[in-house]
Amino acid sequence: MCDNTFEYRALMSIFRARNKAGPGASVSPESVKSELARVLRSSTFAAAERHRRFLRFVVEETIVGRREGIKEAVLALEVFDRGALFDPRTDSVVRSEARNLRARLNEYYLGEGRADPVVIELPKGTYAPLFHAAVVSAASSPGRRVPSWLFATVGVLATVIAVGSAWWLLRSRAAWQPSAGPPALAVLPFLNLSGGAASDYVADGFVEDLTTQLALHPGLRVAARTSAFQFRGKNEDVRQIGRQLGVSAVLEGSLRNEGAHLRVTAQLISTATGYHLWSGSFACDLHGVQDAERDIETAVAGSLGVRQAVRPNPPHAPPAAARDAYWQGRYVFSDWRRRGDAERYLEQAVVADGEWADAWAALAALHATMAFHSEGSVEQEVAKARQEAGRALQLDETNPEAHTALAILSFSYDRDWVAAERSFRRAIDLDPSYAWAHKIYAVALTSHARFDDSLEQIRLAQVLDPVSVLSGNDLVAILYNARRYGKAIDAARRHLEMDPQYFPAHSLIGLSQAARGNLSEAISELEKAANQGKQYPELAGSLGNVLARAGRVAEANAMLDHIRKDYPDAGAVAVSLSLVHIGLGEKTQALAELRKAVGLHATGANFIGVEPIFDPLRADPGFQALCVELGLPNHGPSQ
Repeated sequence: MCDNTFEYRALMSIFRARNKAGPGASVSPESVKSELARVLRSSTFAAAERHRRFLRFVVEETIVGRREGIKEAVLALEVFDRGALFDPRTDSVVRSEARNLRARLNEYYLGEGRADPVVIELPKGTYAPLFHAAVVSAASSPGRRVPSWLFATVGVLATVIAVGSAWWLLRSRAAWQPSAGPPALAVLPFLNLSGGAASDYVADGFVEDLTTQLALHPGLRVAARTSAFQFRGKNEDVRQIGRQLGVSAVLEGSLRNEGAHLRVTAQLISTATGYHLWSGSFACDLHGVQDAERDIETAVAGSLGVRQAVRPNPPHAPPAAARDAYWQGRYVFSDWRRRGDAERYLEQAVVADGEWADAWAALAALHATMAFHSEGSVEQEVAKARQEAGRALQLDETNPEAHTALAILSFSYDRDWVAAERSFRRAIDLDPSYAWAHKIYAVALTSHARFDDSLEQIRLAQVLDPVSVLSGNDLVAILYNARRYGKAIDAARRHLEMDPQYFPAHSLIGLSQAARGNLSEAISELEKAANQGKQYPELAGSLGNVLARAGRVAEANAMLDHIRKDYPDAGAVAVSLSLVHIGLGEKTQALAELRKAVGLHATGANFIGVEPIFDPLRADPGFQALCVELGLPNHGPSQ
């Protein structure tokens, strides 16, 4: 079900215009107190203790005439128990909770508070509430709130609303359209109004479903979830978000989870003007959540003037248990430290519903990613991913995530480039907004020295996912392997300005400096990377290589011992040992370790044809034969 909230915003505007004489001029303190008690008793606020305390404080302060004293520092102390050292520049708790409270009030008055005689509003830009009077019209539909003074001017108002609605629709229809190119959308994280972080995965899962489905609409570019979610909890203007993400509209909203029932509100906003283009309110249960998602998807696509997605198969409706487990698995999927949890949840999803292609595809992508990064047994992860992707495509051949999982296996494990490229292209054709497919395809193209194609794919990924950590690092890696060292260093330093803790950028700066012959600068950067990323043997191998080239042979040999003793992944260890042996000038040992890495299907071996650190081996017949065996180029400095 859907309630269009244009009525709510229009009435708020009329209420504010009428109350210019003074906040609450037409509402008695007793009426406000009664309304406050009614709101705080509601199911919307029942589990939201922070918001109850916030609302009670600002309403009571306003009633007793202390409206002007409701400031951020006062709220931090009185409501959120911050101390005297509270600094709003570093602690945004008041601003973010005010935004959440506004959303919860909006939800309340769209639902169970629709017939209340008084409305409490917390306008943007202030922490002091406004109070508006309303009565229920006997002539209106049950539960409709109508301002008491409105009856005297109903004819005039009807005309105003008709003309205003036509103007608003025309204005909003034009507002999203950029000067050139197709419409672009970002689906921001929805506010979780369920009363605890434990249910964040429900709101995030709902948004991820929406993002995926909207990306299938022809002519609509949708920003990747990883970039859109960078704005979680930030009270930024939508116009600024639009500039950062390169989108013409944002979809934001809130979600409240009550057991198996969900209440969702959503608003589509133009980033050019800040005007609302559409809004709606929906109620559903977990089993029927796809109906709400589809209603929002249809309304957004219609508001943006794009064609509906053509889906050859009817949408699958999984049971509530399967969807809940799936959302929990997706929630922790991207955190490498919690991939075991993701695997457990996604396995629960396919047990609960073995006919759900999306759940099988997510499992395949998880296991393919683990195989790519040599997490666990590579052979076992590959076998699982292959079986799961096959099951997903048997159920739905149009699933882009399953095709991408197969592409990763073909590229990194089977070393079947023709099959890998075919699967990458199929995934991207099915979903041109699928940033992850563009990123992995860019990495794979790099291994075959197709640098221009690789840069084009990473450019597309960055357009779709402009603030992602991975996109920036993949660009640096491509530039390094293409021997554009200055550009690689500049790009990595820009990345570190945004995220000083992202140690892979230090590694690529170090490798680029080493390729230029600046060994002391290289060692400094590689030490930073190795100290921060101690779990990765490749970082130790790169550092050992440059230490050896700088004449610090004892330290390089010590690094060999460290790699052999302290890392469990035999494939990654073999690649890392080969790097140190190259630095020491021990080509025979280096080639022996590389052959071992190839036999173990180590992902790092797929890049020996282009990575500059292997240049000392390129003239060796054994290395050349290894490149031929792997179907890789032997890309030297002059090529």
